[in-house]
Amino acid sequence: MGLGLLERNQYSLILAGALLSITLNAPMFRLILPLEKWLQRFPKAWKSLNRHGPPPPQIEETIKNHVVIVGYGRVGRNIVSLLGQMEIPLLVVDAVAERIEELDRQGIYSLFGDAANSEVLAHAGLERARALVVSGPDEDASALVVTAAQDLAPKLPIIARATTEEGTKRLAQLGAQDVIHPELEGGLEIVRHTLLQLGYPLQEIYWYTDAVRRDHYDLQVNTEEEHRLLHDLLDAVRSIEIKWFRLPASNPLIGQTLAEANLRSQTGASVVAILREGQLMANPKSMTVFQPGDRIGLIGNKAEIDTVEKLMLESR
Repeated sequence: MGLGLLERNQYSLILAGALLSITLNAPMFRLILPLEKWLQRFPKAWKSLNRHGPPPPQIEETIKNHVVIVGYGRVGRNIVSLLGQMEIPLLVVDAVAERIEELDRQGIYSLFGDAANSEVLAHAGLERARALVVSGPDEDASALVVTAAQDLAPKLPIIARATTEEGTKRLAQLGAQDVIHPELEGGLEIVRHTLLQLGYPLQEIYWYTDAVRRDHYDLQVNTEEEHRLLHDLLDAVRSIEIKWFRLPASNPLIGQTLAEANLRSQTGASVVAILREGQLMANPKSMTVFQPGDRIGLIGNKAEIDTVEKLMLESR
């Protein structure tokens, strides 16, 4: 009106049209279902008008024993890929349309929306799920997801990702059973590998590192459980040893099976693991063949491990 493009009467007409359309909006939406039912009485007309076909069943009614993954970023993609290969049912919740389209093309169940909104999460079938993984980096959004999930399915195991030490404690307090801090997890992994290289038993190391995670990555021994597990770790290494040996191509064990090598009868120590190309084979079968570059883990007391070392030196 200021530019002279509209007169007052035209402006009033546009305003009246807008108010009228807003007023009619609600009753017109309510008329959709009755109108569809009336049109379905005329099959030929309905067939030409109905371009969508029968509505698919709601996701929450068709999926069970699944893992709900919130966030399809870098971390979420890795989890989806791994669980997909293991043929575990999945449901991914994400607020990015392009990601949802990608999941649809892969045939993976998905929900489009912000999982921090409990209304969206209510359609994920959490009460029938096996676990919930909150993989996004936004701790505030993750806190809302964990809180909503606790209300919807209090017994559901929740694994959440944190980016700060404060967030680690906060998400645990809200109900997440396992809170993973990627940066601190890297430090804990270094601790695990260091203890493994020093000959400490693998299972005892796992128990200790799990206790550290439960204490929110505090590596100082503060809790009674950590004191006990550390004592068990030290006690185990005093009474029995696990020693790792690398097999070069010249080692006479190469090409032999565990049964043929029969290291236990020669030394008293037992082969409990083989590390091959980054893959750990625990309790290898008797028909497993030694290959060049294998790292073999043997368990035994100090005298037995010393015998193995002498045998390895003699075979060079």
